[in-house]
Amino acid sequence: MKSLRALKAAGLILSAVVLGLMTVQGSYALWNTTAPSNAGTIQAADFNILVNGSPMTPGPLAVNIGDVAKGQPRYQFITVENAVNVTDSSPLRLQASLVGLGPVKDFAGYLTVTAAAVPISTACELLAANQYTSVSPAPVLTKGAPQKICLKAELNPNTPTAYLGRNIASTITLTVAQTAPAK
Repeated sequence: MKSLRALKAAGLILSAVVLGLMTVQGSYALWNTTAPSNAGTIQAADFNILVNGSPMTPGPLAVNIGDVAKGQPRYQFITVENAVNVTDSSPLRLQASLVGLGPVKDFAGYLTVTAAAVPISTACELLAANQYTSVSPAPVLTKGAPQKICLKAELNPNTPTAYLGRNIASTITLTVAQTAPAK
């Protein structure tokens, strides 16, 4: 007797589940209507960054700084420009990861390379010494406004003669990432 009641209850539950599933599909809906919708337009930005006037390519950028003498720092720069079709409220932030920034390995700590991010019209040689740091600069690139990253290489005054007259070449890895809109 109990098994017959359990069987009836199971059948009733199964019927309710099947009926419930059918109503979810809309077969027992009281109101059914449709409304047309126009397709929206989505535009993706073209990621176009110019480095020294040419499109940015993957991989490191070789920078030849030249010979460095004691007491005579050498300067080199790269220019970076945002040519992406984004708005000013969605700027791009340039994070320049400079390989070789700080004490240079092959120079036993006698050569130091530092960097500064400055407006394009600024001469690297005229910057104050405290504007150059061993921390990678991260300027915001606004569209159509080139940014200059100055590199300064200098030898310590007590550099042995074995390190003099060497050509300094460094590699710079640039990473560009989009930031949140300015508020």
